[in-house]
Amino acid sequence: MTAQPLLQVDALAAGYFGMPVVRGLSLTVGAGEVVALLGPNGAGKSTTLRAISRLQPAMAGTIRFRDEDITSLKPQAVARKGLVHMSDRRGIFHGLSVEEHFRLGDGGKSLDLGTAFAYFPALEPLRHRRAGLLSGGEQQMLGLARALARRPSVLIVDELSLGLAPVIVEQLLPVVRRYATDSQAGVLLVEQHIHLALEIGDRGLVLSHGDLVLEESAEAMRADRQLIMSSYLGEGPQSGKRSAAAG
Repeated sequence: MTAQPLLQVDALAAGYFGMPVVRGLSLTVGAGEVVALLGPNGAGKSTTLRAISRLQPAMAGTIRFRDEDITSLKPQAVARKGLVHMSDRRGIFHGLSVEEHFRLGDGGKSLDLGTAFAYFPALEPLRHRRAGLLSGGEQQMLGLARALARRPSVLIVDELSLGLAPVIVEQLLPVVRRYATDSQAGVLLVEQHIHLALEIGDRGLVLSHGDLVLEESAEAMRADRQLIMSSYLGEGPQSGKRSAAAG
């Protein structure tokens, strides 16, 4: 019997001002699995993540987290249940020290500082430094550490690499992979560096113009770059959508 996915999205539609950007999108994320959501700018990737974490309402479809329908819940309630969204804004406060960021927990509870330092030991010597004095890479490290300190069952990460040199991203993304493996959490990742995302991912999904046009194992995607590029250009496989299960 196949295990129930931690996150299951069925026929999702989401957009702005009554106009859908994403249409009929279905996806799953299993325990310990990293799923890379790829696609060109404007494809609807960030809209998808925001709808899943309830930062914006879904126009249609259902979102299930740990087999519970969360489609109508508020984002704070979703986060408390263990679905954590790290946006491209990093979620840090320049006037607070590194350590003070972990006192800003849900319901007044402190976050797990030990977990943060275990995954990012470079932050420990900086614990009393204000976030505004950190480098861009250190700020992103802090944002990710704070997300992991919540001990999420599903982690959603939007553009971890934004504004960072690829060498920094190469250090951060393996931490996401390690957390998923260690905790058996699911991860849904949007990342502009395709090859880096597929290096740590188990599966890849490609959105084009709001539609899911490709679903494959990360290994197969790494081996067939032309397949990815044709999907980015909106050509896609002849079947319209190809999945790993299709062979």
